[in-house]
Amino acid sequence: MIKINRFVPILFLGIFYALPTFCQLPKAFSDISLTNLDAFQQAGKNWTISSDALADFTKKGDIQSISGTGAVVNNVSPGNRSHLITKQSFGDLVLELDFMMSKNSNSGVYLQGRYEVQLFDSWTKLKPSFDDCGGIYQRWDDSRGKNNEGFEGIAPLMNVAKAPGLWQHLKIIFRAPKFDEKGNKISNAVFEQVYLNGTLVQTQVSVTGPTRSSLLEDEQPTGPLMLQGDHGNIAFRNIRFATPEKSVKNENAINPILVNAEGKPYLLRSFLNYGQKKLTHVISVGHPNQLNYSYDLKQGALFQIWRGEFLDVTQMWRQRGEPQLAKPLGAVIVLSDAPALALLGNPDQAWPDSVAFDDFQNKGYTLDANKFPSFQYSFNGISVSDKISATEPSSLVRQLKITDAPKGLYLRLAAAAEIASLGNGLYAIGNKSYYITLDNSQQPIIRKSTLGKELIVAIPADASTYSYSITW
Repeated sequence: MIKINRFVPILFLGIFYALPTFCQLPKAFSDISLTNLDAFQQAGKNWTISSDALADFTKKGDIQSISGTGAVVNNVSPGNRSHLITKQSFGDLVLELDFMMSKNSNSGVYLQGRYEVQLFDSWTKLKPSFDDCGGIYQRWDDSRGKNNEGFEGIAPLMNVAKAPGLWQHLKIIFRAPKFDEKGNKISNAVFEQVYLNGTLVQTQVSVTGPTRSSLLEDEQPTGPLMLQGDHGNIAFRNIRFATPEKSVKNENAINPILVNAEGKPYLLRSFLNYGQKKLTHVISVGHPNQLNYSYDLKQGALFQIWRGEFLDVTQMWRQRGEPQLAKPLGAVIVLSDAPALALLGNPDQAWPDSVAFDDFQNKGYTLDANKFPSFQYSFNGISVSDKISATEPSSLVRQLKITDAPKGLYLRLAAAAEIASLGNGLYAIGNKSYYITLDNSQQPIIRKSTLGKELIVAIPADASTYSYSITW
């Protein structure tokens, strides 16, 4: 694997990078019902069946249940801090679930009640360890001596944890330990792959025994699934499982070339895929705090954001550079590639998918003292400067400066299946996939659209700037 940082020349080191092939999954998953707690052993009072959860990402431990079914919420109290343990036992397992952390919360998913994938509020941490979200938690043995008790913990490959109050996705492909006919263990438990928010964070991790604070200290072919409930407040939903049909194996890729930002933003022009389209005029911007985004220069569109490492540019920089595509390395949130600004006859008019070629003139970009770009363009005769910056590791801030805004000019902030106002200028987008924050003086409109809902705002004729932040 070749890693290229902002100030490091390209060195062909001849290192091979292990990329996983995917196991052949079964045709169907089974769900663990969350209409009640009947699937679990003596669930404590800290667990509540809910339809959803709501957490303020600024308040430590805050999480609230929303009436209904389909999710389960854990609120720890001094007398109620039990784990959630399935009645059913499992061996080899493909497990998928969604989870929502409260601020500073700590939990975990124990395969067979023995082997933990850590869940933690690791939001914005740049260098994760085994006890961060997506880590394989360490084992513990007091007999190893002081300061050596912990061993075998494995950090995630990168930190792609989202902010508290947002739903996150975990996928685990697990192989149970194997035993001969006399009960002797002949192979260790293995986490073949762990994905956090769609990003591979663990691959081929062998665990020699139960990790710390496990429910069961022995090793057996099967065991229950355990969701840790004694350390912090958390919610779960969409818990489903299946048996993998084939093992995941690693194969050597051809020396991938990876680019990361060190010290200041890294700007890279490339082609990028957006759904079935190939975008040809794209700038991707990576930041040292691992907040990254891609911008379509032909539309004035911020069309994807991600947290984690920056880009795999192998297809651009090896040999003839075909098909010239860059690939984000972290957990990508896909936004819209439609133009950010549009002239509407009324607030109900449909948002345009694109801008006519003659109506949009790209004028390049400028960099400020921190190397944050401002993209300049002219749209139907309106001059726009679109600055996107990442001064903090929590949010991207987008500021548009508009010259001579005409009547009927609107800015679309988001388009998603669900958009909900959380109060004080905070909006949850895409069923709590990410947040948008506005100044309280701004009055956006949530309206129906073919995508579900849109968050738009009218730009007053006397306005010169409009800003908002994106947090995930």
